[in-house]
Amino acid sequence: MRPFSSMPRRSRAITVSLPLCLALVAGSAANAQGKYPSRAVRIVIPTAPGGNLDLLARAIGEKLAERWKQPVIVEAKPGANTMIATLEVARSNPDGHNLLFTISGLVQNLVLQANPPYKLADLAPVSMVALFPIALAANASFPAKDLSELVEYARARPNTINYGSYGAGSGGHIIGEGLNRAAGIDLQHIAYKGEAASLPDLLTGRISLVYGSMGFFAHQLSTNNVRLLAVAAPKRLKNFPSVPTFAEAGYSDINLAGWGGVFVPTGTPAEIVKEVGQQVRQIVALPEIQSKIYEMGFEPVGSTEAEFEQALNADLEKWRKIVKDGNIRLE
Repeated sequence: MRPFSSMPRRSRAITVSLPLCLALVAGSAANAQGKYPSRAVRIVIPTAPGGNLDLLARAIGEKLAERWKQPVIVEAKPGANTMIATLEVARSNPDGHNLLFTISGLVQNLVLQANPPYKLADLAPVSMVALFPIALAANASFPAKDLSELVEYARARPNTINYGSYGAGSGGHIIGEGLNRAAGIDLQHIAYKGEAASLPDLLTGRISLVYGSMGFFAHQLSTNNVRLLAVAAPKRLKNFPSVPTFAEAGYSDINLAGWGGVFVPTGTPAEIVKEVGQQVRQIVALPEIQSKIYEMGFEPVGSTEAEFEQALNADLEKWRKIVKDGNIRLE
């Protein structure tokens, strides 16, 4: 075997460079594995494109993309009262590159169905972004001007008044049936395929009452064709101080606000959950994002993972009670 000094110059270079290259490659691989996010991140939403949830998800996604230097794509998977989007993310790779930005239908499905296709444990809560208060709206010509007048009016006219919601098993449907039971009235439920589908009937008076998100009805108030009777929220909303809560009207058991929050699949590494949560909370706290949330008729939150988990467990029990007491079933 020839001594090293007698090897050709080119051979010597290869002998020295190969270990160095291997070390660099190994280091690069380690860095790629350790960096998060290492590629585009997907935010899956359970509603159709163009709605308030979509707009809010895109606003947050843009900020995340700026901070992470990676594309953040919002993908709509509407249908089955949020279940399509939920299962899409719950079954995805738990590496933090698939986020679910969903609404409280996620919890309501668990109490409405005997055998739901997922469990709350299939997802890890990251942050409640905002409260999505559910409001009861009336056609402007409807005689009742507030909730107490509505109850009195309905008691005198059993089985003659309909109310709409944005779907069977939706938060609006559950609260509507909860009001029926609590107030001793029998408003008849009509399920629409989304909030927008109910609006023409409400505006023309074909239906007198509709439950929907405050954000949706906020855009209709300037027309003077819609009147808000009550809202399900912890307190009166900043941008709608004249609208009382259901609790103020004496119906605290149904005063359950909807919400929008971020989840990842269970099994996602704790450091990634922490990173996503920290970024989302910081973004929600930005003045421009807060302003956008208020404009949509929502209330910004930006909770921690632990706070969100606690809220979810409390919500689960409250929705379960309303569904059980009201004997609510999916139509």
